[in-house]
Amino acid sequence: MALPPSLFQTLPVLVVRKVVEYLEERPRDYFDLAINEHNRKKAVLTPLLLVSECWRTAALVSICDNCELTFDRSRKALEATIPAWPADFSLPGFRKAHLVKRVVVAADLWKDMCDGAFCNTMSMVLYEAFSFPCAAFLELELYMAATDDSRSVSEIGKGGVVRFARSLLRLTPAVAAVAVNFLSVCTTHPDTELLYSTLVSELCQGNVNGLAVYSVLGSTPPEMDLNGVTGLTSITQGPTTSCAAFTQLAYLNARTLKTLDIEIADESDWLNLIDGGTEITAIYNNLTLFTLEVLGDPYDSVWMEIKDVAPFPSLSVLAVRGNYPFDDDLLFRGNGATMQSLRLPFSAIARNTLSRFSVFQRSGVMRMNQVIISEISDDDNRFLAENADVSIRQQMHSILEVTATLHMWNDVGEYRMFYAIKDAPSTANLQYLYLADMSCNVDNIINLVVALSSLVSISCNLRGVGPSIEAIPENKRPSSLRSKYYPLNVNYRKLRVLNTGKHSAEEIAYAAMLIAVLCPNFVHVDLPFGSRKVFGREIVWAAFHGPFKPYADVVTRLVYVE
Repeated sequence: MALPPSLFQTLPVLVVRKVVEYLEERPRDYFDLAINEHNRKKAVLTPLLLVSECWRTAALVSICDNCELTFDRSRKALEATIPAWPADFSLPGFRKAHLVKRVVVAADLWKDMCDGAFCNTMSMVLYEAFSFPCAAFLELELYMAATDDSRSVSEIGKGGVVRFARSLLRLTPAVAAVAVNFLSVCTTHPDTELLYSTLVSELCQGNVNGLAVYSVLGSTPPEMDLNGVTGLTSITQGPTTSCAAFTQLAYLNARTLKTLDIEIADESDWLNLIDGGTEITAIYNNLTLFTLEVLGDPYDSVWMEIKDVAPFPSLSVLAVRGNYPFDDDLLFRGNGATMQSLRLPFSAIARNTLSRFSVFQRSGVMRMNQVIISEISDDDNRFLAENADVSIRQQMHSILEVTATLHMWNDVGEYRMFYAIKDAPSTANLQYLYLADMSCNVDNIINLVVALSSLVSISCNLRGVGPSIEAIPENKRPSSLRSKYYPLNVNYRKLRVLNTGKHSAEEIAYAAMLIAVLCPNFVHVDLPFGSRKVFGREIVWAAFHGPFKPYADVVTRLVYVE
């Protein structure tokens, strides 16, 4: 039942904050990545600005958490943009700076740093005691346009770059992590290596303990000398940046390093990870999160060698992308008790023999919070078509025995994977199941609920059961299904409909009502945008007409969230 407007405006502050926090998280949903986060946040939170001062304050905390800065050279002014709120501001006149958690700065590496205009403007801003006092993350989007200025850095000095970096750190005094995105690079300019090295080194000062360097749009930044950068706990080496330089950087920070995200493009990159004796081993000793992307050939022989230098005694999160020849001894030797989350491409499961995929049992893993299986390629699809289902099932069963949350992507081989889950002999730990891009009908879901005794929530594409309620076959009506399946799992509470696909909101409403009739505790249905009104109308109609009339008290308890 809806709250009266006056009561809605006078809810306790803690309740208002909880509501806004819930709405804030929804735009970041794991499976809605195709929808722009800022647009989602703007659509959901902007109306709250008009409710009351309490709601306005709570909503602004979320809306203003991300700020983008650009330098207007003609006006010599810094422009601030809040992507989730369509309004621009000039600094230091921006009055919501204390709400900003992430600052993004776009700049020309040569013009904005070396000619002093950007820094002079920044000095004026800082002179008025303006800053983003709570911003913990600083991101630079750097480009370097071609220029007729042929002076080298040695001629004009490194002062401009140093001043630029230090001004940004003063603007964000609480920053703990820095990301540098190289959008384009004029590699013919003299001393580009010195420019980049100086900038990144200067940014990694003070409280900064996280560094990420990316290169996009086909741009390849020059090698960087980062030997002076220490005290980092997190390092990310993005595409096309030097693996050798980042391996050396990781070694310099081995004592403090907890998170390493690195990309491997060729065999020389592999050798950088394993060739170095105790120095390389030191990199892995304290890691709790390791993310690795493998491009090109898998280099099996090098994978076998890495076992001798990478015991990973503290690892709790492993994420692997790309071409990964999984060896269960490789990254689990001796660390079974600490492993909490694992993300692997599908090929890591489908292409291993059963004897090798006993990793969890042999490593001492008793319970894992999350396993994500992704990147089902065309080659994997052909592999599935050519190999026996029993292999896939047994490998999946090893995972299901220990995981509490299972994410699976892609529609490829969905029936093999569905039955591998349904027939698992031991799933006592499994509570949350996310089947992204895998369509399930009512029978599929009910079978999973019956088979998985501990299941609390399923997220999937829900297939309808017919074009309309009147056209539903007798064997798919609630009375028939109820006699077939009832009583069912009492833990199951939530169905997340990831997208409707070809199915209408009416069909999805009917399927959800069927599940509600069959699962006594099922009350929550999360819906895609645009489905709420139709869904609600169908539920109201069904509660008083046709086959659902005997179950009106059940279906009207459904809570649908958009």
